[in-house]
Amino acid sequence: MPIADPVLREIAKKALLNYKICMNCYARNPPSATQCRRCGSKKLRWKKAKLGAKK
Repeated sequence: MPIADPVLREIAKKALLNYKICMNCYARNPPSATQCRRCGSKKLRWKKAKLGAKK
């Protein structure tokens, strides 16, 4: 069920997309992370921010 309210949509987008992914073990890390919480690697990337309707 899509979210119609733009304010709620922005809150949901931040909760779903605003984190970092470890490129070794694919763990989710907080946005402020500099190294992985699981494996200790420093190779982090932002979650890809494409969010749209599923087909």
